[in-house]
Amino acid sequence: MARTVRRRPRTTFFRKNSRSTSNAGFTLVEILIVIAIIAFILSLGLPAIERVTSYKLNSTARRFVGLLKTVRNDAILLSTIHRLAVNLEDNTYWVEAQKKKALLDQVPEEENSKEPRPSNFALADKYASDPIPLPDGVVFDGLFKETEGLRRNGLAYIHFFPNGYAEPSILFLNRASRADNAYALEIVPPLGKVEIFRADVEEYAK
Repeated sequence: MARTVRRRPRTTFFRKNSRSTSNAGFTLVEILIVIAIIAFILSLGLPAIERVTSYKLNSTARRFVGLLKTVRNDAILLSTIHRLAVNLEDNTYWVEAQKKKALLDQVPEEENSKEPRPSNFALADKYASDPIPLPDGVVFDGLFKETEGLRRNGLAYIHFFPNGYAEPSILFLNRASRADNAYALEIVPPLGKVEIFRADVEEYAK
């Protein structure tokens, strides 16, 4: 008589447990650990980004000191009024020179003409053929002039004259976050000396 062998049911490590599947998810401890890891990574990355931006700000401020001196020298050598144009909104700048010698932007116009007077300034190709953007993370924080006060938007100019005189102005450069006091580049007449220091822009708005 043949004996029947009863086979035991096979067990598998891959058998799904309906109870555990329905309860699958992250625990509060796991979520807190992930948040802690992200915070740690950010704490390492943000200071590095700030250091890079600070370096860009420092180098940009030094470059502008040289630029302001060069524009003044060109005005003297070429016997032509020059001006530095700064767009305080899109953070670009360029240098312009007079096309015809005249008192600032004055050129002859027909009597009773209703057309706007054309500008007597043109882009100085020596510096760039297009507006120059500031480095990423660096912005113009304002331009202070004795005749106009502090401007923080729109288009502003600093004029340099053939006799060496330059408009008394203070150009402010800062990081995009505006976390610290801005770098202030002050043009001191009559010799057009450029001094650099740190300043609170808000003090000049009073």
